[in-house]
Amino acid sequence: MKHRCLSCQTLGADCQHDYHAECAIKLFGTEFPPTVQFSTPDIIREAQKMVGKISVSGVQPKLSVAYDRKIFQLIVVEKGGEYILKPQTERFPMLPENENLCMRIASLCGTDVPAHGLIPLADKRFAYLVKRFDRTDEGFKFQQEDFQQLLEIDDKYDGSYERMANIIRKHSCNPASDLFKLYERAILFFVLGNGDAHLKNFSLIRSRSAGYRLSPAYDIVSSRLVLSEEREEMCLSIQGKRNRLSRKDFIRLAQHLGLAEEQCNHISDRMKDFQPEIEGMIKDSFLSEQLKSRFLELFKERMKRMNI
Repeated sequence: MKHRCLSCQTLGADCQHDYHAECAIKLFGTEFPPTVQFSTPDIIREAQKMVGKISVSGVQPKLSVAYDRKIFQLIVVEKGGEYILKPQTERFPMLPENENLCMRIASLCGTDVPAHGLIPLADKRFAYLVKRFDRTDEGFKFQQEDFQQLLEIDDKYDGSYERMANIIRKHSCNPASDLFKLYERAILFFVLGNGDAHLKNFSLIRSRSAGYRLSPAYDIVSSRLVLSEEREEMCLSIQGKRNRLSRKDFIRLAQHLGLAEEQCNHISDRMKDFQPEIEGMIKDSFLSEQLKSRFLELFKERMKRMNI
């Protein structure tokens, strides 16, 4: 019998223990995933107790966890966590399934994302699990600064892609590449309805051997699916706009970033090529049928507005 992998979300007869072996190795370093002995309410209680003790920000309950390979279980830790675990919430339905799908789409489109997947808790509800990219398996922690810190402002929503570009020009050791990646993410987030991509969702990270670079993408969620009353299409402005965005606005952004026309066309052409596969991924995802329908409608409408 074929099962759908909780990481890549594709069917396969070789999908044992809810994961393909190669997907499990990528995320866990073993051919099968660990078990989880705690439930959704347990996570919420533990997250409340650990507020201020772990460096995971945001309003969604989150836990820092590690993989105890002696007992093959994920365990809650205050320090040295390998993963961030996000459970279901009553306020935002199917948020783990939403984030895993959006991260898979981002990966398909060539965006650098950390290893991630869904994992069933003790109460059989899915949680979203993502491997931390700011530290090595040996525990070495990379220097990382989000753009709210870099811009030295109090409000994580008080920013623009142009201001982030200025920071990249100033601090990145490869600004041309990182500006191209920033433009890719702006388009991707728009077509996915990720209207809550604020300044703390973008970071510069410093490796051991090189200087600062734009970090892998993280916290990619179609916020429009869970916030139907969301007022703005993008929470960070593009050419002074957060609503009624069109291809012209993104072209002007590309010009501000110093991108060539060929680079813009390359991104648009790639999105067009991937559109059937993205739509298939949405249809085959773990979202409810209602959310699948809404996501497909949103995605097609945004692609049409971008003339892709």
